[in-house]
Amino acid sequence: MHNENAKSGHPAGPVEKLLEEVEEIIEEVVDLEECARAGRKPPRAHRYRFKVNDKPYEWKEPTILGRQILEVAGLVPPTDYTLRQKMAHGEPRRIGLEDRVDLREPGIEKFRAIKRGQQEGEVQDRRGAPVLDQDRLFLETYGRRWEIIVDGSIWVLFHDFPLPPGYSQTHVLLAIRLESGYPMTALDMMYVYPAITRADGKPIPQVEVMQAIDGKQFQRWSRHRTAANPWVPGEDSLETHIYLVEDFFRAEFTR
Repeated sequence: MHNENAKSGHPAGPVEKLLEEVEEIIEEVVDLEECARAGRKPPRAHRYRFKVNDKPYEWKEPTILGRQILEVAGLVPPTDYTLRQKMAHGEPRRIGLEDRVDLREPGIEKFRAIKRGQQEGEVQDRRGAPVLDQDRLFLETYGRRWEIIVDGSIWVLFHDFPLPPGYSQTHVLLAIRLESGYPMTALDMMYVYPAITRADGKPIPQVEVMQAIDGKQFQRWSRHRTAANPWVPGEDSLETHIYLVEDFFRAEFTR
């Protein structure tokens, strides 16, 4: 949680201050996302690494203001952006410009910044089908322009979806099919437009099939969960599937 003492200007109590002073700095750089995934509290360190819109940045202090997070990420003026803190468990938290974030709080994964007025500028985008409340919350905080369309199935479209280095494209239009029966039924695969290749010319397996969506020919990436990572209703969702899609694109270069 946020350090309420720091936010209100009250000094830490004598016990907390003493513990902080005697705690040893054991790491040069601590990665918040790695700590969150490991379920451990970030230790004291000389620098703290966190992501803003999936790009890593570092900060020398254990606390930071919301406006400073945006400034470090080059998102200026900060007043043009809204900021959310993504936690390993629970819903994203909205961070105000003057809110002080404790980078050592367990569970902080990353931050998402969205330019103010983005939704107003997208009123022409399509919302052709309803989505679950948890999915709408994710879509509105993920930091990508999105649409919902019905074309045989219900599709979620992510515009300008970034790819890791090594592909023929840097960004694509990504489509995810909301399967009948979702969220009890697993989401599967991903579809991209335009079709992409590896920059080094090596073939990408299981991407030969094309799928017509919204008048375009999308390349279908046949990628599936394994028995060790099954879909768990109540835990998995569009959000967890998108994070898996991000991993699928990165994993292509680790075969």
